[in-house]
Amino acid sequence: MKKIFIVTLCFLLSYISEAQTVLPGKQEIDKASFEGLYVTTKIDEKYLGKYWEEYLKQYGKVSSSRGGVYRAATASIPSISSSSINLASQVSSKKSLSQVFIYLDLGNGSYVTQGTKGYVEAELFLKKFAEDAILYDEARVAEEAMKDTEKDFSKLTRKGESLKKDIEKTEKELANLKKDLEINQKDVATSQTDLEAKKKAFENAKAKIPSKQ
Repeated sequence: MKKIFIVTLCFLLSYISEAQTVLPGKQEIDKASFEGLYVTTKIDEKYLGKYWEEYLKQYGKVSSSRGGVYRAATASIPSISSSSINLASQVSSKKSLSQVFIYLDLGNGSYVTQGTKGYVEAELFLKKFAEDAILYDEARVAEEAMKDTEKDFSKLTRKGESLKKDIEKTEKELANLKKDLEINQKDVATSQTDLEAKKKAFENAKAKIPSKQ
């Protein structure tokens, strides 16, 4: 339990100084250039992509392709637009940071970018995801720490049970050895008595032999 707390605390502290800032930007997706907005985070790209896909599923059907590309052709995000949005996005990473970029096509040749209608709402949409993603990742890290501790606990428990069996086996063997020792001691005593009797008989027999002149 202590291990889980420490790991989770360290994870939380790593995000305290990381402001979830959404910025305007351009991105090339499937060899086409798009203008939109993005947010960066310290979450590993592998997990960030999963969180992003799950997040988008709340707003419509999501398709994914190589290169961390996620699309929602008819996304319903009322806070940004009352009409369906053709959303294209990409999850990528560089050095220690991961990034989620989104392009929001509103139709009729208009799209969301800095200074246009819906940009502030899109900022909030992306920022909300970044904040949620941190919570998802905190849960993941805590779960992994818990599973590691469970493995250690199971391993130690199995070792304890094995040692207990070894002790019981050794105690049983020791009890048998004690019995064997008692029998041996009785046999030794009997054999000693017999040996002394045989020695005496030998000495008596030897004494009867006439001495040579």
